Amino acid sequence: MTIYVFRVWLQPNPLLGFEPDEEVWRDIEINGSHTLAAFHEAIFDAFKRWDSHAYEFITRDKEGIALRSYVHPHLYDGGVSWPPMDDGEIGRFIDRAVPDDAAAEAKERFRDLQRNPPTEGNAADTTVEELDPEQLGALSYTFDMGDGWEHSIDLQEAREGSLDGGPAVVNEQGEAPPQYRDLDDDQ
Repeated sequence: MTIYVFRVWLQPNPLLGFEPDEEVWRDIEINGSHTLAAFHEAIFDAFKRWDSHAYEFITRDKEGIALRSYVHPHLYDGGVSWPPMDDGEIGRFIDRAVPDDAAAEAKERFRDLQRNPPTEGNAADTTVEELDPEQLGALSYTFDMGDGWEHSIDLQEAREGSLDGGPAVVNEQGEAPPQYRDLDDDQ
């Protein structure tokens, strides 16, 4: 079995008043046999959240192109990972958001994935190992679709072995913000 250590960065969220002076991240150690739902719980605990919400993981290739989404078990319906785009929408997106020097193969892969999105995965049925973390470009995680807490996840280490318990935080930087903005601060 493989043990993975992932660094989970919490992205700034200006709408919720979270614009830290330093990066905020947690290194989470997890067995490859743990599910993405277990990984979600570890992230949830690591950032001191207390109110459960929907979440989604998205796998990305080396160019950052979204490959597939894995959703909260209650959201899972076996549909597509994202709504398909028509050629006009794809062209506009590429013109606005994709660097001019991006490889033609990457643009074509993006076009294909947007025209024909893959089916979504169920986070409760997908193990970390199934994502093939050592070959994966990156992983992103969104918690609470309304408030949009965005996270970037990168593999830091992979080694043979097995954890005695569940996933655990093994290193951290920065203070986790409160899950909800204090509305009294707005007055």
